[in-house]
Amino acid sequence: MFHCTILFALKPGIALDRVRVARESLQELIERMPGIDHLTVVHNLATDRQGFNLALFSAFESRTACDIFFRHPDYQRVWQHELAPLIDRHVTAQGDDEAS
Repeated sequence: MFHCTILFALKPGIALDRVRVARESLQELIERMPGIDHLTVVHNLATDRQGFNLALFSAFESRTACDIFFRHPDYQRVWQHELAPLIDRHVTAQGDDEAS
């Protein structure tokens, strides 16, 4: 299993309905793309969130499946049209279940 977490800091003044559309668009990708075991987008409720409002938690069959997902035209469309206009900055963490 390969895991990927992305934390997103929204630009100031973004309307909640735009955030909702972006969340739903991301979550719909699990229905259309192979190799995804789990994908969810949630509001970051951590006490020390350092401005990161949203979190994408995902699990893939393999690192290759994760790479394919992020290069896939459907994800790229969601990123360019739904997420990028809302996002001030983001940070990604990835890892697998295998010991290094």
